[in-house]
Amino acid sequence: MQTRIAFIVIVALFGIIGASAWWWFDMQRTVVVVIRDDASRALPETIELVRGVRDTLIIRNESTIPAVVAGRSIAPQQQIRQRFLSAGEYTFECTSHGATTMVVIVRDP
Repeated sequence: MQTRIAFIVIVALFGIIGASAWWWFDMQRTVVVVIRDDASRALPETIELVRGVRDTLIIRNESTIPAVVAGRSIAPQQQIRQRFLSAGEYTFECTSHGATTMVVIVRDP
């Protein structure tokens, strides 16, 4: 009888852990911004993210020239990854591709 109860408890714990892991990974999101030579606008006007480890912004340079976004140089075929720990509005400017500006709005979970 005790073995059966222990088995049920173990199965229940695995179910709880599995459901928690599914919820956590399901809540994560990656937003990718791609900079290309043929784009009329290098960056989108606005992106909305959730602070913490849930949302990640990736800016990928697929153009033939280096891009400078928010003071960070991104070589052709390279990317930067940014997570936000504080809620607020962040402005990113791409000075290499027509001086376009993107506002990232980060909200609390």
